[in-house]
Amino acid sequence: QERNKFSTTQKGIEKFLNWLTPNDLIGIEAGNQSFRIAKAITKGVTGAEVIVLNPGDLATIYQSLKKTDKEDSLKIARLIQRHPKEELPTVPVPADEEEDNRRLCSEHEYWTRQSTQGKNRLHSLFTQAGITEISKKHLRTKTNRDLSITLLSGRYKKEAERILKDLELVESNLNQIAEEVKNVLKRNKPYIQTIMSMPGIGPVTSLAILSYMGDCKRFTSAKQAAYYVGLVPRVDISGDTVRYGRIVRRGCHSIRRVIVQAAWSLVHCKHGGRIKEFYERL
Repeated sequence: QERNKFSTTQKGIEKFLNWLTPNDLIGIEAGNQSFRIAKAITKGVTGAEVIVLNPGDLATIYQSLKKTDKEDSLKIARLIQRHPKEELPTVPVPADEEEDNRRLCSEHEYWTRQSTQGKNRLHSLFTQAGITEISKKHLRTKTNRDLSITLLSGRYKKEAERILKDLELVESNLNQIAEEVKNVLKRNKPYIQTIMSMPGIGPVTSLAILSYMGDCKRFTSAKQAAYYVGLVPRVDISGDTVRYGRIVRRGCHSIRRVIVQAAWSLVHCKHGGRIKEFYERL
């Protein structure tokens, strides 16, 4: 065995590529740098094969009492040496366009969260000032916010004005992202038309499904796709007793977040179909 240490800078990656030999099998734990390194190895080392592993499904790592990068790398090396690739919890390396779309999903989620936090903070100011007739729903639009702020005075008004400035920036960013989302969807029109034909599915949900699931050919069944998203219940079986709990909350958060919102929109609309019927029966 030979051990070495490399940095994740561009020079460090180049040194790592020079250290590797053709036909090497490389195992990488999924993380912020994993896809970048995996693509660099694939392009820079002829014949090398890269496996990106899901750390959440690697009991040998997350159950370990000794958790260091050095120990984790040794465990991954032993794991890929002993087990065939088909038995390992691998993560597909996305193409550059697919990765860009995923970053767009993440950015949209970030700015949406900032928008919600700003509006909640603004609503809290009105409540603290004793103006309880202003609801969160009322503060959704810029026009209503500008009118409502005139009801505040003193310290409350100054703080509200600063929050409004932040909200203007956030909403400007969300508008720019919305245009980028439209352009991505236009480039994948046939696929998106199929996805959006389902009730409750809009542009943002379509982008998430496109970015993370693609043509779904890597899933052998609907259950496997549901497990990937984390929309399967916890199962507790003891003897003849079978209990189903809440969803496992593991898997692709970006899809699960928008799919849950899509389901709620179906529950609240008149034409919710079978999902609404199922919800009402429960």
